[in-house]
Amino acid sequence: MKLPKREELKFMEDSEIVARFVECGVNLHPDVLAEIKRSPNKEEVISRLINLARKTSPSVLTPDTLERLKNAGTSDRTKLRAGTGDAASVVLPRRKRPFSCEYDSELRIKKERDITKKSYCQGSIESFVAYFNNRFERMAKLLKSRSVLRDSVAIELVRSARYTGDVKLIGMVTEIRTSRKGNLILELEDPTGVVSVLIRSQDRELMEQAKEVTRDEVIGVAGYMPSGFEMVLAKEIFFPDVPLRREPRKSEEPVALALISDVHVGSVQFLEETFLRFLKWLSGEVGTPRQRELASRVKYLVIGGDLVDGVGIYPEQKDELLIKDIHQQYARFSNLISRIPEHIEIVITPGNHDAARQAEPQPAIEEEFAPALYEDPRVHMVGNPCYATVHGVELVSYHGRSLDDIIAGVPGLSYSSPAKAMKILLRKRHLSPIYGGRVPLAPELFDYLLLEEPPDILHMGHVHTTQVDNYRGTVVVNSGTFQQQTSFQRKMNIHPTPGRVPVIDLHSMRTTIMRFG
Repeated sequence: MKLPKREELKFMEDSEIVARFVECGVNLHPDVLAEIKRSPNKEEVISRLINLARKTSPSVLTPDTLERLKNAGTSDRTKLRAGTGDAASVVLPRRKRPFSCEYDSELRIKKERDITKKSYCQGSIESFVAYFNNRFERMAKLLKSRSVLRDSVAIELVRSARYTGDVKLIGMVTEIRTSRKGNLILELEDPTGVVSVLIRSQDRELMEQAKEVTRDEVIGVAGYMPSGFEMVLAKEIFFPDVPLRREPRKSEEPVALALISDVHVGSVQFLEETFLRFLKWLSGEVGTPRQRELASRVKYLVIGGDLVDGVGIYPEQKDELLIKDIHQQYARFSNLISRIPEHIEIVITPGNHDAARQAEPQPAIEEEFAPALYEDPRVHMVGNPCYATVHGVELVSYHGRSLDDIIAGVPGLSYSSPAKAMKILLRKRHLSPIYGGRVPLAPELFDYLLLEEPPDILHMGHVHTTQVDNYRGTVVVNSGTFQQQTSFQRKMNIHPTPGRVPVIDLHSMRTTIMRFG
């Protein structure tokens, strides 16, 4: 005998129920699915919810969305509460839990890549030799993984008097100079020796590519060694780069990650009202319905350095400080951060204005300066750079001080377009390749700034300019600032874009820039 329709629905599979909503362009939250399955009259409940979804057009039907059923009219409310219980079980108790509360945290800080409490450098010549040897060996391995460089040879072989013909090399750039004829000469070094590489001025395409070459990075070169010639004539240059065909990782859960940096609490230019609007948005207190829905998805907040303005960082800074004691600066910052909803996990790295050593990689901000942050169970105090996995998505957050060196050293770059400079660092697979520039580098035994694996998200700050781009599957984000232009920035011709917060949906990997100023 054929069962009644109501009884048939008792045996509906989860996929069947979900499919009914997907046909209407709506995803179903697990809690709502569970409520539907508990209801004896599933068909009636499903019909009511689909009608609701058609009227309100939510992207996801959550328990909070069901609250709207309670406002459907007195007769409807009476029916829902006094009926057979078919729909009553679907109308959940009134609550305002953000969507991301429904998901467990899946944040893993890669402590093996964090310098905090693991700095062993002594600043000796031996330390620097060990540091650069570590960089060369790991970078050479990356380059040799490319098919075009698998047959590369040691420089010692090329330097022998008998060697002529085609050659492929991997070496660290120790010097870059221009000859009287306008040719570019690179000095390449590996553990076996040094050789000069000539890039002819008439080879315009190669000369253009060579503009990105910086000192101390490791590159590959394909060229020709003429008989009796002491230089390799370059034909091609190879950077470690990000693989062309790379499938970026995505989260299975529709949660979001907010990225900020350069808050600069303590500065007279700190935009506190703008920052408070951002905090209110995170709490769901301000914004359009769509903006609040995005806020409800935020599960993680990464703060990429320069929490406070610090003391004595740049000339005449004392005249631009509202809070002149660094302990009080961190106390004020901690007070602001305490307003962030409890379900949001916070990752904090230092910057060059923070109470951490200036040499990179930087250990976490010292506890004596910011005890309240260490007492907050939601806060993860980590070093700079930070390597983490969030719901399976690989994240690298680096304050970005090396952008000063790259922008100054590579033609065509500017502070107004930091993403372009960040993409060059991705091609080099190193966050701070230049030694002896504006960024002091600590000669650790392990190079923590080398990008062994290309991240799914590369986050930087420092230059106070918000910009989002994509390079070969990596979302490139500079998160701007919450500080107006300082006198020092005016001299440097830096024009900040304050109050803009990039928010990445980890499920779709799409980025939304929220504006609060």
